[in-house]
Order: sequence, then C-alpha cells, then structure tokens
Amino acid sequence: MNHTKFLGAVALLVFSAGASAENYGLDMGHSRIWFDVAHQGYSTMVGRFSDFGGTLDFDADNPTASSVDITINTASVDMFHDGLNDHLTRIVTEEGEEPKIDFFGVEMYPEMRFVSTNVEDMGEGKMTVTGDLTMLGQTHPVSLNAVLNRTGDARGTPKVGFSATGTVDRTQYGMGFGAQFGIGTDINVRIEIEALASGT
Repeated sequence: MNHTKFLGAVALLVFSAGASAENYGLDMGHSRIWFDVAHQGYSTMVGRFSDFGGTLDFDADNPTASSVDITINTASVDMFHDGLNDHLTRIVTEEGEEPKIDFFGVEMYPEMRFVSTNVEDMGEGKMTVTGDLTMLGQTHPVSLNAVLNRTGDARGTPKVGFSATGTVDRTQYGMGFGAQFGIGTDINVRIEIEALASGT
C-alpha cells in the first residue's frame, strides 16, 4: 500500500469511528413518530407513538460518520380510538387458552429500539440510514430515507432537523394479526426529528 492510500485508509477509519460527529439530544417538543397501515382497502389508518427518546451523532462534513439510537415506549401507541389502543397494547387472554399477543403486548415488550448500523450519503442532504429495529423480542434490519432539513442555532445551541420515512414488515416480528382479513402488513413510518447539541 502506498503512502497516499495508507493515509486515506486511516482517515476512513477515523470518520467511521464518528470522531468528529457531534452528539445531539432529541427536542421532544418538536419531534414526532407517525405510522400508517392499510385497513381492508377501505382506508389508511394513521397512528403515532407519543413517548420516545434517544440521541444522534451527526457530522455535517461527513454524514457517513453519523448514527442514531431511538427507543420507543410501546404503551404510547395511539390510533385515536380507545378500543383500538387497548387491543394494540394488551396481551389477549381467553379462558382455557395460553395468553397471546396480537400486536405490541406492552407488559411483556415495553420498548422498541432502532439503532443505526450504517449511514449512506446520497448527496444534497439526503441519506439512507440502515439499522436494527428490535420489536417483540426480535431484531431485523430496516432502512430509512432521511433528509437533513436544516442546521442552525437555537439560542446559542447548535440545532439540526431531519425527516425520515421507511416501511416495516410487521410480520417479520411475529405480528401477523389480521393480515388474512386485509389489515396491512407493511407499516409506513414517518419520523420528524429536531435535535439540540448536547453539552453546550
């Protein structure tokens, strides 16, 4: 390996370690996680998670050195209907049968977590963020299409804003309830994040 290639390899390792990425905490007053799912062809049902948190490391000069870690409280799922919310969160128990989980079973699985494993810089503020989503005790890869909306300053604190979209196949995690009746298996996710630099 010649000297130039060696220096290039060293630089790549430094960037990969996120040495120059700045840590940001989520601004929960201006961050949202929404999702939607097809309902038997009649409509697209919209819901959200109202309780989540996490951090991201962002390097504006080298987005591939960035990363994100978000944990969601599954009990905060909200589809704007008490009956739906109860079914989404509870463990179903019927006389003479073993308890079963139709959706989130929050008593057994109180959290979901997404941890990025790779960020690909697509140019012009666009990125593909690939990571591991853990839900119902199973972990599978998920890719998000992310856009850097803005970098700026909030009363002296560096601030960034991102939008991200992606699709999660719920059946991969064993959440197959209603699929045979036309309840969608692909869940479309929309994430709006504002984050403030930590330690400033």
